[in-house]
Amino acid sequence: MRGQHFSFGKATSFSVVYRLENKCSPEFASKIGGMQRANRRPFRLRRVNGIDTAEVACSARFIRMVRATILLSLGLSLSACSQIPDPEENIDSLTAVTEAPAPPAAAQEYDVELHPEPIVEPLDCTPYLVVTARGTGEPNKGQLLSPVARAIRDAFPDQVKTLNLKYPASTDVNEGGTYAARLLLDTLNVQADACPTQRFVLLGYSQGALVIGDVLSSPEGRLVGGTVGQLSDEAAARIVAVVLYGNPRFSGGESYDVGTFKETVGGILPRTPGSLAPFAERIRDFCVAKDFICQNSLDLDEKGHVAYFKNGMQQEGADFVLDLMRQAAAAPQPDEAGQPGETPEASADVAQQ
Repeated sequence: MRGQHFSFGKATSFSVVYRLENKCSPEFASKIGGMQRANRRPFRLRRVNGIDTAEVACSARFIRMVRATILLSLGLSLSACSQIPDPEENIDSLTAVTEAPAPPAAAQEYDVELHPEPIVEPLDCTPYLVVTARGTGEPNKGQLLSPVARAIRDAFPDQVKTLNLKYPASTDVNEGGTYAARLLLDTLNVQADACPTQRFVLLGYSQGALVIGDVLSSPEGRLVGGTVGQLSDEAAARIVAVVLYGNPRFSGGESYDVGTFKETVGGILPRTPGSLAPFAERIRDFCVAKDFICQNSLDLDEKGHVAYFKNGMQQEGADFVLDLMRQAAAAPQPDEAGQPGETPEASADVAQQ
C-alpha cells in the first residue's frame, strides 16, 4: 500500500498528509476511536518544504476505517439519517479540492463570462430572504439549519421567505460547490435588482458554510466557484447576517468566531485571515473544540461535527440574526430606484446552487 495518500489543506497554507502503508501506530489508532489495534512504527510530525506533514503506516483495513470515519463526519448521516456516500468517492473529492486539480466541468458550465445570463428567476419580494446551505449528505428537510430559519421566520411573521439552496451537497465538492456558488450568487444579485427593499440572511453548515464563505470572498481566494462571478455591491449591502456552523474553512482568531475552539487552530481548509473582513460585523462562525472539520485534528470523532444540533448554538445563531434584523428594520430602507439605504459596510462575492 506504499504511496497511497490523502490530504487536507492548501499547499499555500498547510497540509496534513497521512501516508498509508502496512502498519498503524497505537497512538494514531486510538485517536480515531480505538477502532483498530495497531503497533510498530509510531506516528510522527515533520515539516516538508514548510508544510506540516503527519505520517503514519497503516493497514488496508485501517485505511477503509479512516475513510469511513471522515465520511461520517462530513456526511452528517448520524444526525440527518441520510444515505452514506461511498468513502472512496468522499476522500477523492476532498483531495481534488485541496490539491487544486484541473477545473471541474462546472467551472466552465457556470463561468459567468461564458454564460452571463442568471440561472435563476426572481423570487417574491418579501422584506427578508433567508437562504440555507446544508451540509454534505443532509436531506432537504430536517437540517441543522431548519430550526434557525424557523425561529427567524416566526419572529417576523409574513415578512420572511426561506430558500433552501438546492445543490447536491454531495461528496463531489468541486462540481456541486461550484454550482452552489453560482446559484447563490445569482439569487442574491437577481433579488437585489428585482426587489429594492429586500434584505438577505445566509445560513450555512459544513459544506454549505464553505460555499457561503467562498461566495463572500474574492474569486482568487475561493476553493469553489472561482469562475462564477462576484456579488454586486448592492446585493452585498443587503446582507443583514451570516451564520456558519462546522465550517471547513474556519479561521481561528477572527472577531466573528464563536465557540470552544482554539484560536491557533483553523479548519481542514482554513481561509486566509481577513478574507471576510467587509462582513465581519455581520458574521457568526460557530465552531466547537471537538469538531475536526473546523478544528483540524487527528481526532476524527464525528460527534463534534454534529454537536451543534444539541449544544444551543442553533438558538445563539438565530438570536444573532434577529438582533441584526431588528437593527436593519429601524434603519432607512433602500429607495424605489434600488439604491441601498444605510446598511453595514459590505463588499463580497456570493454563489448558490
